[in-house]
Amino acid sequence: MKVQFLGTGAGLPSKLRNTQSLVFNFMQDLKECWMFDCGEATQHQIMNTAIKPSKINKIFISHLHGDHILGLIGFLSSRSFLLNKEELPLTIFGPKGIKEFVEFNINITKSVLGYNVNYVEFENDKIIFENDKVCVEVFSLEHTIESYGFKIKFNSKKGALKVDKLCELGIMPSPLYRTIKEQDTFVFENKTYNSADFLEEDILGKTITVINDTVYFEELNNILQGTNILITECTYLKEEELHLAKKHKHLNISDIYNFSNQVQFDKIYLTHISSRYDSYEIKNIKDNILLDNIEIVQDLDEHSL
Repeated sequence: MKVQFLGTGAGLPSKLRNTQSLVFNFMQDLKECWMFDCGEATQHQIMNTAIKPSKINKIFISHLHGDHILGLIGFLSSRSFLLNKEELPLTIFGPKGIKEFVEFNINITKSVLGYNVNYVEFENDKIIFENDKVCVEVFSLEHTIESYGFKIKFNSKKGALKVDKLCELGIMPSPLYRTIKEQDTFVFENKTYNSADFLEEDILGKTITVINDTVYFEELNNILQGTNILITECTYLKEEELHLAKKHKHLNISDIYNFSNQVQFDKIYLTHISSRYDSYEIKNIKDNILLDNIEIVQDLDEHSL
C-alpha cells in the first residue's frame, strides 16, 4: 500500500504547495484507491501522478473548509470524462452538509456525472465503513468548525505457507494449498492436520490514522493508541509558534513530539504546512527535527506504508 500527497499546504496555497488532498493506493490490498480531502487543483495535481481517477471509489472529507473541498466538484466532473464509458459508482463520506454542497454545485453548474454518487454523512464518532479486510472509524477533532479524523484499521492476514514443510509431507503445490490457507484443518491421506502448523506467523494489519485540522486536545493521545502510520496536519513547524497554533486551532511540532511520547509510531507524515515557510526554512526545519521517523511531505511525494 502507498500514499501520495497531492496537496500539502494549509488554507493559503503557495508556489510550493497546493491545498489539501492525498490518495491511498490500496490496489494490492483492496483493488481500489481512496482520496482524503479534495482541495483546489486536486484534479490538476492528479495529472502529475500514475493515479487513475476511475480507481478512486471512496472520498473521505474531514470538514467543510474550502481548502479541503473546493476541488471536489471539478474532480467529480472530470472523473466522468475519464471512465472509458464504464459506470463506476463513488461514495463520499463526510460531515453533515457534504451532500448538499455537492448536489447544489452539480445542479447550479449543470454538470452531468456519468456515475452514481452515494453519500455517508456522519455527526458522531463511529465506524463508517467496514468489510472483511478493513474498517474506517471517524473521530471528532477540535477546530473552528466541525472537523473529523479517520482511523483505517486493516485486519491481520494469515502468514505464508511453509511450502518446504508441506513438500516434506508429500503435499506438492495443488488446490489443497488454498484449503490449508483458508481452513483451520485439512485432510491428507486420511489424516487430519492443523493448518497453523504449516503457516508462518500471521501478518499483523496496519493501522493508519489521518488527523486533519485540529488543535491539540488530551483525548488525541488515547485516540492514537495502536496507530502504526500517522498522517497529520502540522500547520506550524516551529516550537516558538505554539501560541499561533492554539489561536488558529491547529497543531504545532511540539504537539507531534507529545504524541510520540505516548505512542510508538512507525512513521509520521506532516502535512497542511503553513505558507509562511519558504524552501530554505523547510530544509532548515527538516535538518533539526528531533525524531528520525518524522517526514515533512511535499506535493506529489509518494511513500510506501
